[in-house]
Amino acid sequence: MVAIITDSSSNITQSEAAELGVTVMPLTIIFGTTEFRDGIDIDCGEFYKRLTEGKEFPHTAQLTEAQIEEAVRAALEKADEVLIMPISSALSGSFERCAGVARRYENVFAYDTKCTTVMLKMMVLEAAANREKPVREIIKILDSLRPKIKLFAALDTLEYLGKGGRISKAAATLGSALKIKPVITLNIKGEVELVSRQFGISKGISNVAGRVDKDKIDYSKPVYFIYTMDDENCLALIAKSGIKFDEKANICPVIGTHIGPYAAGIVYSEK
Repeated sequence: MVAIITDSSSNITQSEAAELGVTVMPLTIIFGTTEFRDGIDIDCGEFYKRLTEGKEFPHTAQLTEAQIEEAVRAALEKADEVLIMPISSALSGSFERCAGVARRYENVFAYDTKCTTVMLKMMVLEAAANREKPVREIIKILDSLRPKIKLFAALDTLEYLGKGGRISKAAATLGSALKIKPVITLNIKGEVELVSRQFGISKGISNVAGRVDKDKIDYSKPVYFIYTMDDENCLALIAKSGIKFDEKANICPVIGTHIGPYAAGIVYSEK
């Protein structure tokens, strides 16, 4: 059997992880000098309250080698092989640390998922469903699935991308002044990619809904609608798209740090 390890950017809670029989390593969010383990010391409610009402802008930290090593050793007590599935290497250095730990073992493998949030959750669910297979077969299944998974999201603000250094502060300030709402995706390389700029969140939501070809959705895989902090825009997207779905998910703190509140999007797999 293969043990599956992922991180909290997957939007898998600790209780869900226990039910699935997978390990979720918490990433770290830092407000000032105070550190919080994502999904353990801080939940979405408290995080978004701090983000929008507090004076300190949060930062995130990678997984530590000690954290990864501890998870691997615990997994090896119950499994023949271990597959580590962290956040995309294009978004965090955590993958390189996972790979470094994996190289110390013959039966531990680090897989670059090239995704995060519920995209990663979908990948973890697929791996868990096939855990009785050898790890190299699971990796082939994941390689086939990843190009089919799509994410489109409308952000309500450029402020947090600017604060986090993802775009220039000048661009963020100008975008906010003009009420520009970016529409983003996560491309096949696992990078955040801007696909459209819309004036107003309503047009942003319409743009997201228009990007989904309903006939191509694979309903044998989960369909997720996603949001940050408040689900009002997400509910508008659900109504506009008319797509049946499995879960409406509030995006975890470690990802919310970079996109801010009031975002809305969809994640699904194509046939």
